[in-house]
Amino acid sequence: MTVAALLAVAALWGTAGYRVYLARRRPAAWRNALALSVTSIAAAATGHLVRARLDEWLGLANVTNLGSRLALCIAVASAQLYLLEIRESDASRPRRRRITVAAAAMAALSVAAWALAPIHDAELVDLADAPRHPASAIYAVMIYLYVAWFQVDLARFSLHNVKAARTKDPPAAVAVALIGASACAAIALLLAWTAHNLSEQLLASPTPVLDRLAAGLFPVPIALLATGLLALPLLPRVAHRVAARRLVLRLDPLWHALVSRHPHVYLPPRQDRFRQLLDPRLAAQRRLIEISDALEEHGVEPPRTLHELARAVDARPAQSDLTAKDALVRLDDAPWPQPLIDLSKALQADRKDRGGKDASELGRPRSGTAG
Repeated sequence: MTVAALLAVAALWGTAGYRVYLARRRPAAWRNALALSVTSIAAAATGHLVRARLDEWLGLANVTNLGSRLALCIAVASAQLYLLEIRESDASRPRRRRITVAAAAMAALSVAAWALAPIHDAELVDLADAPRHPASAIYAVMIYLYVAWFQVDLARFSLHNVKAARTKDPPAAVAVALIGASACAAIALLLAWTAHNLSEQLLASPTPVLDRLAAGLFPVPIALLATGLLALPLLPRVAHRVAARRLVLRLDPLWHALVSRHPHVYLPPRQDRFRQLLDPRLAAQRRLIEISDALEEHGVEPPRTLHELARAVDARPAQSDLTAKDALVRLDDAPWPQPLIDLSKALQADRKDRGGKDASELGRPRSGTAG
């Protein structure tokens, strides 16, 4: 038991708790399936770490190992139902039943192999050290192949969704990529365990290198899975808040210029001011409304460029029927609010140019004065 393994399992339990919370708060079949799967994986991983002590407390050798295998069967079935719900929300009952039957068959096979294998006399830290027997080989290996088969499907599903979300929703693509990386690491771990056990059971050839490799890999898929599952709902929210904060900062020069000319467009904070401070999306929405209202009231002479419009917005309103908002729409047909961002940048550039010219004028000697 390593510190990395303990931290990975603790993170997985945290993820399981969060998924259970979401499933209870907003009930849905796919949320329930995902919460059950993550909780079962956490239980199986915990059983793997504390199996020796728990078996000693129960007084039955290697029974915790069996419990972990049964938890993995539940985890795989729940995860497969979750993926089926995501892919086809109207999937037929026979398809759901086949998933359940396959998991039940693997659980029954594990129980039967555990009962028949000669592994009840002493606690085994490594199942490869079990007495050579067909039941021992079946018990050790079949669950690894069953879980690896599911992990291949999960990796393919993740790869497909990463490609689809890479341009439309980059934060979600990162979260799905972490889950896919977890599946790939899990496949490597399960195959290492399989080769290690088969080599000992069938060939009587110890493979300590594979054992050490599996021990080192154990926390990797767990940590990646926990991170990916937490990032899946949280990372897009964080990214949207960061984007809203950036929007507020980019619109700040334009907002100050317009509100100083049209102070009545300023929306006073509501009672939930504390929430507005915590959520920059609300602040961004307020800025967009206030800027839009001010542009509709700010008269300008027809500008030829965006910089001319920026100069007009920074000055007093003109006696004109053309509003700054109509002029902006004519000059910049990009999706909203990009025209506002462009206008704010033009305003900043215009002020900088004027500041530089003023500074140069101050440093230039006037005609008729001593040089």
